[in-house]
Amino acid sequence: MSGRDQTSESAGSLVHARDGMIAVAMSGGVDSSVAALLLREEGYHPVGISMQVWDYRNHGGSSSRATCCAPNDFMDARRVAAKIGVPYYVFNFEEVFRNEVIDRFVETYERGETPNPCIDCNQRVKFRALRERAGAVGARAVATGHYAQVQRSPEGWHLLRGADPEKDQSYFLYNLTQSDLAETIFPVGAMSKAEVREIARQHGLVTAEKPDSQDICFVSGSVSAFVDRIGRARPQPGAIRSVTGEVLGRHEGVHHFTVGQRRGLQIGGEAEPLYVVTIEPDTRTVIVGPRHALENRSFEVGLATWSTPNPPAVGETIPALVQVRHRHRGEKSRVTRVSNDSFQVEFEESWVAVSPGQAAVVYSTDNREVLGGGRIVRQKCAA
Repeated sequence: MSGRDQTSESAGSLVHARDGMIAVAMSGGVDSSVAALLLREEGYHPVGISMQVWDYRNHGGSSSRATCCAPNDFMDARRVAAKIGVPYYVFNFEEVFRNEVIDRFVETYERGETPNPCIDCNQRVKFRALRERAGAVGARAVATGHYAQVQRSPEGWHLLRGADPEKDQSYFLYNLTQSDLAETIFPVGAMSKAEVREIARQHGLVTAEKPDSQDICFVSGSVSAFVDRIGRARPQPGAIRSVTGEVLGRHEGVHHFTVGQRRGLQIGGEAEPLYVVTIEPDTRTVIVGPRHALENRSFEVGLATWSTPNPPAVGETIPALVQVRHRHRGEKSRVTRVSNDSFQVEFEESWVAVSPGQAAVVYSTDNREVLGGGRIVRQKCAA
């Protein structure tokens, strides 16, 4: 299925989509630019919307690195909108972004967990605040440049991986519900990045060769330095201990560490490489050990959301692939729904270190459909 065919299928299944506006989140990058272009060519009525959320250059960052919705990005988005003939607006979401993304990011690190701000941004800004604002101006759906796909079946809506495995972003979208999916379009989801750039070149879009933004778009430099500067709590030093209790060193704050981390521990003279095994924020203790101490084949996931129209019932166990990081390939697992908002994961074959705070996303056994996901709960140290 071509990218244009997929756009027609996804958008065409929306009720009266051609009779109303579609709000396109335009970041000033090539993906959202082409998303707006494809919708326009398909006969829909897109309106470009950029979200003023955070300009890192106004918060002590570098002007040479990719930022989140900086003025230059708005200029590029405006030029694209003018080129393809669609209305364009900039909405201010700085307050909601600060509360729902920045503050959560900092607080999660301060309690010794590893956040994923892209998930909070998608859920709480792009697909909640933006949808509310778009609805107020008459838009019936929201479109973005994410590499993911939405398909409809008699059962309901299905969130699928993007066709380009190197660019797939479905991991960040697990908390889209059935009602969200019914009003969401991913016009470039069935395309490769190379195809997207070629379309942009053919239409003379200024974003055609624009580099991709960095992973955490609002951080320029180290995460720990950002937390030190933005956080409300003063960093507290503490001990670095071995899994057997021996003090191996000191640290300047638990936000400098994440479970599974090997580099930057500043511990020398050990016979084998050491990894961060767990973090105890109450005592400000970082516990390190050999790689095998990270092994934990069963873990709990909270704040769960199910995007599939047929989620498992409470108490039901299903086979699945579970992905615990964006670039993780996924592990064969058995997933048991414990309650309405939690589930248990048991790795069946190999294992991978899991970090509390990160997302565990459940995929179908063919590794194609997102079934749901949630946040990994802090695990006990396996000495």
